[in-house]
Amino acid sequence: MRLTRCLGVWLAGLFAACSTPVLGAAPAPARVVLVELFTSQGCSSCPAADAFVAQLPSLGYGHDRVLPLTFHVDYWDDLGWKDPFASPAFTERQRRYARQGGLRSPESTHGEPLTGVYTPQMIVDGTVHFSGGRRSVALAEIQRAATATPLFDLSGTATIDSDRATITVRAAPAAAPPGRAAKLADWQLSVALLARRARTAVTRGENRGETLDEAAIVRALSEPVPLPSTSAGTRIQLSKPSSLSWTDIELVAFAQATATLHIGGAAAVVIAR
Repeated sequence: MRLTRCLGVWLAGLFAACSTPVLGAAPAPARVVLVELFTSQGCSSCPAADAFVAQLPSLGYGHDRVLPLTFHVDYWDDLGWKDPFASPAFTERQRRYARQGGLRSPESTHGEPLTGVYTPQMIVDGTVHFSGGRRSVALAEIQRAATATPLFDLSGTATIDSDRATITVRAAPAAAPPGRAAKLADWQLSVALLARRARTAVTRGENRGETLDEAAIVRALSEPVPLPSTSAGTRIQLSKPSSLSWTDIELVAFAQATATLHIGGAAAVVIAR
């Protein structure tokens, strides 16, 4: 598959900090929105997109509104800098979105085939994709997705035993409009383990000499399992990297359609201390 390694250089002012969203006050959300960013420390256009993810809470998009997942891909690793957070599994997740063909651009209403994968790519609720450098587009798509009725209400709790978390997730069909009721069999559940923050001094590659500050970095992603059909929920186990403490970690559960890869619901997992 041809890889489009970069989308170009964005204006420096594109990511100027501000205290409120550029589109005005966000409406009260009907759902929590899952935002995925596919990125790499080897890509010179990625740090601005990573900075935007880190800024979301200060823009009024805390975890009650948006749950970001930052996936570091590995196809930049042979170009001078090996990203310590990159994983071939995350690259495969991005390629699966491209193969599936259900993503649309913000300017279209239907899915559009992609000719390859690129960084920084942002995907909102598994339905729309665009460059992570398009800040105003990202905020508009987050607000749009937040007004949609969720298909599932998810809740999760985790208990810790040394370096392993046992996560119990419960899922209940939400009150969807007629014709949008979701069948459990068409959806799968995944849990991501995230590092809240990281700072990396890059010594080679396109970002040589830069110190990168990143947020919501996925360090482990569970294999998808069927959504729980009973109130007992489903248990998933994930191990953390030894370099992280549990106070540095967040857990996010989400329901994803097996066919379209659309997101039907997402929730932060409460970690019992």
